[in-house]
Amino acid sequence: MTALAKAIKKVATGPHLSKDLSLDEAKMAMLEILSGEADPVQAAIFFISLRIKRETDDENVGILEALQDCTEQKEADVDQLLIINDPFNGFNRHCPITAFLPAVLGAAGLPTISQGVKEMGPKFGVTHSQVLAEAGMDTNLSVQAVTENVNNTDIGWGFIDQAQASPKLYALQDLRTRMIKRPSLATLEKLLMPIKAKDKTHVQIGFVHKEYPPILAYAAHQAGFASALIIRGIEGGILPTLRESSNCFRSFDDTAQACVINPAEFGIEQTTRGVLPLDAKVTAQQTVELGLQALSGQSGAAFDSLVLGGAMALWHCGLQSSQQQAADYVRQIIKSGEAKACFELGM
Repeated sequence: MTALAKAIKKVATGPHLSKDLSLDEAKMAMLEILSGEADPVQAAIFFISLRIKRETDDENVGILEALQDCTEQKEADVDQLLIINDPFNGFNRHCPITAFLPAVLGAAGLPTISQGVKEMGPKFGVTHSQVLAEAGMDTNLSVQAVTENVNNTDIGWGFIDQAQASPKLYALQDLRTRMIKRPSLATLEKLLMPIKAKDKTHVQIGFVHKEYPPILAYAAHQAGFASALIIRGIEGGILPTLRESSNCFRSFDDTAQACVINPAEFGIEQTTRGVLPLDAKVTAQQTVELGLQALSGQSGAAFDSLVLGGAMALWHCGLQSSQQQAADYVRQIIKSGEAKACFELGM
């Protein structure tokens, strides 16, 4: 009997008889799925059964270890690196302006990458990949090429497509779409580390449901991140609402510490939650237009989003001592043209 079949027999036996998997059992089952040799029906049963039972920390870490084993990893010649991870299935109510955030942070002295895919179900929203491609970027650079951009102090940012870093995981897209409901992969793929820093690699990640911060904190620590900034974000993304306080979390070990993010503390006053499309529908084209305007210093929700996202990261990673100081610094970086120049060089 295969590792996957054994796992299914444990986790798919009903609400009273289902048993949890050990870390190794979950990892071996996931490796079998990633090998491409697993029956797709069995793979779907595995993921759905875990979701119904609710995944344990050991099961999440086992799956995550299997995903990282199949992910290319390079070490950048930088002391600190931030990996930001908006939902891979994108946005359909707000423009994903954070596609421009890595360039802002790169200009501010914090090398940053984002990860994702061109499109993913079940949401099929607008993604970082679509926005950056619309802006003229080659979004299919190798992990090595992105690492070189991160090492370049004039750039310091990049985007990595899952097809480049984790092709075996990327190959599961059709299965995931046919499953309809999002499996644990939707959470764990955002904790992969295709590039790591010499000293500290941080992750900024979003959540919607209140059960997730401790899950994310534990998994991020086990994955080797020095810290995690866990944001109750718009559409599950890494930016909180612009108009009111959000209950977010920080983690420097394997526990989640409550942290209220109040836009007013960053000098931001907005009546909108996030960056709304100019028309009724969110598009990559509109997001690029708004993002470039923000990088040019034009005030508005897009500009404030980049200020808030950048300032949270700089403050969390210890590059600025206060939230207001961090926000003022990001405003300066943008209005001076440094962030836009950094964005253009990274294209």
